[in-house]
This record gives sequence, C-alpha cells and structure tokens, in this order.
Amino acid sequence: MRHLFLSLLVLLGLEAAAQKMIVATSPYYPKADSIACYLPDSAASGQEKFPVVIALHGFGGGNWQWPKICDLKMLANEYGMIIVCPDGFGDSWYLDSPKGDNNYATFFENAVLPVIADSLPVDTASMFITGLSMGGHGALHLALRCKGKFRAAGSMSGVLDLTKSALVKSSLSKIMGPVSASNPNWNKFSAVGHVDDFAKSGMPIIVSCGAQDYLVECNRDFARRCSLAGVDAVYTESPGKHEGKYWSAQLPEHIRFFRRFINK
Repeated sequence: MRHLFLSLLVLLGLEAAAQKMIVATSPYYPKADSIACYLPDSAASGQEKFPVVIALHGFGGGNWQWPKICDLKMLANEYGMIIVCPDGFGDSWYLDSPKGDNNYATFFENAVLPVIADSLPVDTASMFITGLSMGGHGALHLALRCKGKFRAAGSMSGVLDLTKSALVKSSLSKIMGPVSASNPNWNKFSAVGHVDDFAKSGMPIIVSCGAQDYLVECNRDFARRCSLAGVDAVYTESPGKHEGKYWSAQLPEHIRFFRRFINK
C-alpha cells in the first residue's frame, strides 16, 4: 500500500508539472502509454506548429524520469520546441522482442508517433528523438526503424552494444534469450551492428557519453565505426558518470544540435 501511495504521488506531481498528458493505445501492445508533454508558452495561441523532441528514459524509468532530471518546460520555452516523454514501460528496451512477447517498436511507430502528431501542434517535418541509457539505445533503434520520421537522433550514455549492459543476464536475456555467439539477436538489435544503415540513411546523429561512465568504451567504439563508415555523426565525451547530473547537461546540447536541422 505504501508503494502504491508513493507511486500515486509521483503521478500526481507529474500531472501538475506537464502541460498535457496524452495516451497511446494499440492492439500491438497490452498497455497504454501515457506521454508527458511540455509545450512553449507561445503554443497557447494555436497558430503555430513546433518542432518536437521525443526524450526516452532509461531502464526502470517512466514518463517521470526526464522531468525529474531537467526543467522541460523551461527548455521548451528557451528553444521553442515541444518536448514529450513516453512512458516506455520501464524495461521494454524500445524494441520488438524476437521472442514475440514484446512489440514496443511496432507500438511506438503505429500508436505513439501518430497520437503525438494528432494531439499536439507538431511540425511533423521537424521531429527528433534522443534518450538516456536504455533510451539512448532506443532512440537510435527507433530512428532507423521509423524511416523518414525523424530529421536527426541522439543518444546519451546509450547502451549501443547491448552485450555491454549491466542487465545482460537479466532484463535483456528475458527479451532476447541468452547472450552467446550463436544468438544473432544481440548484434541485430545493437546500434553497433547498424552503422552501415546509419550511413545509408544520411540521418545526422549526436552521441554523448561521460568519460567515467561504464558504457564509455562501447560509445567510443560506435563513434569509431561511424567515422570509418562516413556516418554524419557528432560524438561528445566529457567528465561524467551514468547519472542525472550528466544527462541534465547533455539534453540542452542535443536540442541545440537538433535545431540545426529544423525543417530541412
């Protein structure tokens, strides 16, 4: 009961902070996705369309994680962009499981994106996606999957090689099966396995990781592969751990990067 009460308080606080909550439902996924939305004040006139940044949370998080890390309303006003935070269900990993029991990527493409476009004053030619940790993996994975939907994508402290995750023997193995040389799913769903696809897409990406993050080596490896393949990628590395303090500084950097590609 105590945990239920605390969860309710978190949700009520999020409702108060977010200007709008929209819900995506679909037969592709058994749960509804509640999406927290932060709009510039100028959106109240109803006369303007705005670029949108979809910010994905990390493992165990929800639509409340980014609002706890950053003042999203302030960023929406400062940069004139809508920022939305899907729930992501804690451990979906933002993919369609090869085991067939988790179809979040299909759900995102066919339900989450349409409800964002239909419910908010979105310039659909200027949509961007980024995320932290599990969400960094998810942002790059979904950007490739949803062809033509995003102008650019980003990853912060992303699990860009899924075999390097601290959850390789728990959450991820439940979705994809055991990690082994004979199981192709780990490379199939890792960003490091799709560098050539990023090159072909021509999509600009920004990848950031803290120098003290346990995932820094797989991020460096991804950046090296992108450089060799001619991917339009920016890699930034600065002091920081796998924590909110680092991500709060990086989200504005990603938004500034995205602004270069508005309506282009």
